[in-house]
Amino acid sequence: MTEAPSTLRPSSLSIIIPLRDEADNLRPLLAELDAFRASHPWPLEVIVVDDGSRDGSWGVIRDEAASRPWLKAIRFRANRGQTAAMTAGIENSSGQLVAFLDADLQNDPNDIPRLIAPIESDQADVVCGWRRRRRDHAGRTLPSIIANWLIRKALRLPIHDVGCTLKVFRREYLEAVNLLGEMHRFLAAYAQSQGARVIEIEVNHRPRERGRSKYGFSRVGKVLIDLLTVVMLSSYGSSPAYLFGKIAALLFAFGTVAFGIVAWRVLVLERYETTPMVFVWLLSYISALIALMSGLLAEINIRVLYQVGVRKSYEIRESIGFGS
Repeated sequence: MTEAPSTLRPSSLSIIIPLRDEADNLRPLLAELDAFRASHPWPLEVIVVDDGSRDGSWGVIRDEAASRPWLKAIRFRANRGQTAAMTAGIENSSGQLVAFLDADLQNDPNDIPRLIAPIESDQADVVCGWRRRRRDHAGRTLPSIIANWLIRKALRLPIHDVGCTLKVFRREYLEAVNLLGEMHRFLAAYAQSQGARVIEIEVNHRPRERGRSKYGFSRVGKVLIDLLTVVMLSSYGSSPAYLFGKIAALLFAFGTVAFGIVAWRVLVLERYETTPMVFVWLLSYISALIALMSGLLAEINIRVLYQVGVRKSYEIRESIGFGS
């Protein structure tokens, strides 16, 4: 049984760190987490998820975990993306509060207590970091500005920095989430759709000193596709047939108007020459029928999803710290 919000303690904290090819940053990051634990005497677990690194990151993790009983690690068989890495971390964590942290040292672990405080005082259920003063080049900040504006407007999410990994959640708002593609950016939106109170706090953002960024303009298209998916799932996730039914109704109404114009020309004006409205009428009716059938197929798929679940988006090669 989940504790009431007022009894949650920071001792029940899981920090999840997805990473790929961050061997040079791992030791400094773990040293910061050592200092974090020393200054904040909370028993916690840190789960590092290696998303198919090829630079020796797993060897560093294995060596460092030997002297840190609080450090757990998961290694994927192949690169599956940050969303899959965060999903694996969530599914294998145990804390009542779950925090996410990047491995590139740009997030400051000392911001985590400030994000936890509003949750412990029952002012929020999800607290997101806001990198108001970003220390990145334009190739990263410009795509982020575009994506943040689109997501904020489409989902009515009251945060400025959707892409900031540094976030803290009450665990209950993560347990039923099935994420695919690049949908880790929408975790706060999912939580809000479940009734979570979402706020943001400005956090420290540091320049990347080692390694190479994996983000850029190439991800904007993926974000747009996933944004459309999230909008549909948040509004019609339990019954997509309603969405396709509305589309079919609009197409049918448009086709009916075109049919009326054709009928008026033939029956009243007695004009029998070919008109484009005939094609508009037929195309609209055919499209309406296709939309209806698509809605029925989507409805069947959703029901199967809820009944039998989904295949995992990742495969684990090995793990550290999880017992047998």
